[in-house]
Amino acid sequence: MKRFYKIVSIENVDSEWKILLDGKIVRTPMRSELTIPTEKLAAAIQTEWQDQNDMILPDTMPITQMMMTIIDRIRPNREKFLNEALGYLDTDLICYFADEPEIYAAEQKKHWLPILNWLRDFLKCEILTTNALAALTQAQPTHKVISDYISNLDELKFSVLYLTTLTTGSVLLPIAFIENAFTENEIFDATLAEDLIKDKIYLAETYGISPDQERRRKIVKNELSGSRQFLDLCL
Repeated sequence: MKRFYKIVSIENVDSEWKILLDGKIVRTPMRSELTIPTEKLAAAIQTEWQDQNDMILPDTMPITQMMMTIIDRIRPNREKFLNEALGYLDTDLICYFADEPEIYAAEQKKHWLPILNWLRDFLKCEILTTNALAALTQAQPTHKVISDYISNLDELKFSVLYLTTLTTGSVLLPIAFIENAFTENEIFDATLAEDLIKDKIYLAETYGISPDQERRRKIVKNELSGSRQFLDLCL
C-alpha cells in the first residue's frame, strides 16, 4: 500500500492511546480503533508508522501487527486460545527426552533441565518428563496450576504467551519467557535444541544448513525478538 499520510501523532483518550494519521484514528483490519494501553507502546507504534517510506510495509511494523492481532483475533477469542495453549501441555516439547543418540540427549538436558527446574519451583507443581515415545499425561493439579497462571495474565502477556506457544511448540517455554527468567537466546536454543545439534552431526559449518532449517530459525528468532520488545514496551 502506498503511504497516504504525512503526520503521525498519538492522542490520549480515557487512559488509552490512539494513533492518528493526519488527524484520523488508525483502525485495525476488522475496523476497530487501534487503542493502545501504554504510552511507551503507543510511541513505538507511532515510530513504525513514521518510518514508512513511499510504500507501507507491514512486515517492518511488528509492534503494530501484534497490537492489531490482539484486538482483532485474541481479545474476542481468549477462552478458545486459552484452551488451545493448554492443549500443548501433555505433548510439550521440553517434556520429551531422547535416550539416544547420546549427543541428542545431552543437548536436550543442557537446554531443557534448567528451565524445567525453574518452572517447577516457580509454579510450585510437578512437571512430568519421559524418554518414551508414548504421550504422557500431566497430573490434574499441574493442569490447574498452569491454567490458573495463564488465566490470570493480562491481555498483552496472554497474547504473547499464546503466540509464543505456537512458535515454540511449548506452553512451558513461554512462561519462562514472559517471566524473563531466561534470555531470548536461551529460549531460542531450547526451542531448536534438536535442530541445532544436527549442525554438529552434519558439519553445518562446512556444508551449510537446509533452506527449511534456515527459514524456521529465522521465524523463531524474529518471533521471540518481537515478543521481547513488545513485553518490554508493556511495562
